[in-house]
Amino acid sequence: MKSILVMILLFVGAATAAPTDVEQRVEYTTSLNSMASTIMSWYGSLISSNEPVSFSATDQIWDDYRSRYPEKITQIQITSTDLTKLDTSNNYQFNVQSLVTNKTNDGDHSQLINETFIFQVAPLTKPVIKNLSKDKAEQTKAAQTSEFNRSHYKAREFAYAWLAYLDGVASMKSTIYADQWLDKASYSMKIGGEEIEGSVSSTLNKRQQYLAKGGHLLHSLYVKKQDNKPNTFILDLIVEWKGVNQTGKPVLAKIHQQIEYTIQKDNSWEVISIKEQHLLPDIAPWIGLLC
Repeated sequence: MKSILVMILLFVGAATAAPTDVEQRVEYTTSLNSMASTIMSWYGSLISSNEPVSFSATDQIWDDYRSRYPEKITQIQITSTDLTKLDTSNNYQFNVQSLVTNKTNDGDHSQLINETFIFQVAPLTKPVIKNLSKDKAEQTKAAQTSEFNRSHYKAREFAYAWLAYLDGVASMKSTIYADQWLDKASYSMKIGGEEIEGSVSSTLNKRQQYLAKGGHLLHSLYVKKQDNKPNTFILDLIVEWKGVNQTGKPVLAKIHQQIEYTIQKDNSWEVISIKEQHLLPDIAPWIGLLC
């Protein structure tokens, strides 16, 4: 039964995976995840708050553009996205529509803003914003939620950077504060009847036999506070992985990860442990770029 379950986990819904398909999957997921992490950092850093949250630094050349947003932004909700690879080598166009809410003396106000990011993303490298333009902005009814705050964006900045790192973008290490925890955190993985546990590097090395080459896409993300541990949280992820295993056979996996971390005094994150379990994969394609 164990071997049958492993076969179901690895091969359901995947008939063929030519080398070009795998290469395209790697290019797509690494580019998407690294750009998404940058976008989450961009919007999260625009929000005014006393929350203990810090983001990756933005190039100073964009300071003038950033000054054009409303003052005292309380939340930003991304409502739609679209990604296009441009004819120019390694350039991508990322269109984002967001609902930006800010506070003034006469109450809360919201506006829908359409923006276009042009990224340059060389293979397996951190993306660079080459151009950014505001296509449209219109006033709308003030948003009634408060969940799209700095913490919302920090969790996503980290999650997308972590997935990009898993797929080979080593330059995302600074975004996930890897130097603080990569050699100390524990990493366990359960796939079918197989259980692996050890350091991050040793588990990732053994993970390669199942997920050798391909890419991760984020499906859902939740943050849970650990009540019995101060400043400690669980980042709960559901992720799709598609590619080939070590023998070249196609693999489709649905992965549940629980990343336990603490927020340090300097607002950086230190990961304590990672628990990964492989579930029965979803056959239907997932819809949407960002969660």
